[in-house]
Formats: sequence, C-alpha cells, structure tokens
Amino acid sequence: MNPVSENTIRVMIVDDHFFTRLGVSAALNLEPGIGVIAEASSGQDAIDLFARHQPDIAVLDGHLPDMHGTDVAREIVKRFDTARLLIFSVEETEEDIHRAVAAGVRGYLPKSASRPDLIEAVRTVASGKRYFPQPLLGKLNDRRSHISLSARELEVLKAMAKGWPNKLIAADMSVSTETVKTFVARILSKLGAEDRIQAVMTALDRGLLKR
Repeated sequence: MNPVSENTIRVMIVDDHFFTRLGVSAALNLEPGIGVIAEASSGQDAIDLFARHQPDIAVLDGHLPDMHGTDVAREIVKRFDTARLLIFSVEETEEDIHRAVAAGVRGYLPKSASRPDLIEAVRTVASGKRYFPQPLLGKLNDRRSHISLSARELEVLKAMAKGWPNKLIAADMSVSTETVKTFVARILSKLGAEDRIQAVMTALDRGLLKR
C-alpha cells in the first residue's frame, strides 16, 4: 500500500466481492500518488466508512447485497454534498447511468475497463471533474431523448415481463382491465414498440427492467 501523504488521492473501495476489492486496491496502490484507505463490502458499511474517513473519492460497485450503488451514492451525497463518487459496475444500460447521475455520481466506468482507464477515472473524478467514457455518454444522451414511464406504467411493464394477461394485472393493481389496456398502450407508445414482447425487450435493453 502506498504511504498516504498530503498529496495522495485517498480512495475508498466499495464492492461485495473480496477478490474484486483486492484487485482494484492492488491496481490503485501500484500508482504513485494514489492510496486506498478504506474498503467496504455493503452499502451501509460504505456510508459509515465514508463519514469516518471522508476519502477524496469512493469507487462504488453498482450492485451491493443490501443497497443499489446509486442509493448508496444518493445517501452519501445527501450528507456530504462535495463527495466525489465513481461507479465501477458491470451494469451499463442507459437507465443505470441516468440513475447514477441523478444520484450525484461524478463518474461511471464499466468493470471491463483497463487499469489505465481506472487510474484516469479516479484521478479525473478526484480532481473535481466528471468522467464518462464516450460510449456511456452516448447512452446517457439516448436516455435524455426518451419519454419516461410513470411509476404505474413501470408496474404494468414488470407484470407484462412476467407474462401476466391484462385481467391478472388489473386484479393485482385493483383497477379495471380497460385501465390496464390504457397503460399498455401508453407503454408501447413511449417505448416505440409494436407489441408487448418488443416492449419488454426494449425495456431490458434500456435497463428499465433487469434480466
């Protein structure tokens, strides 16, 4: 581990997989001027350790056992509005990136990235700038051009993904089948889909639904 001096970028790593934390820590500690000062394996631990150590940057996994990475980020930013957070995740859909930005994250990097990319991302975000690789910026711009689904429409969409007919969805939501038909029509229109199957596939691609 690098000695932590006044000029060292102090990093906290958050990931529930031990060997991932070990690998990321080793990759960062090999770099002069960067030092890992804390590691967390859950969202709540991350929030507590961030408050205790107040690192220059936290590298967060997108999906943790107790909380989603964006929820962890939102809670940290709520308490420390100058927090510099980088999501390092296998989740790369436009919705994942959009939610991270909305939560206050300043950078987003796929776990398939190289060590030089990780170093660049950490240095960039720690300096107060934003870091989003061009392909992810493209997805984020795509997301901004799409019409959002309401909470009720998302509820119907999830039921559609389970293969539920309108009558079952209506009973589950305590609404009429005509209301469900209206929701379905709006969903198809917003997603640019011709039928329910295409709507579900589009939603999966965009990250509105998880596989």
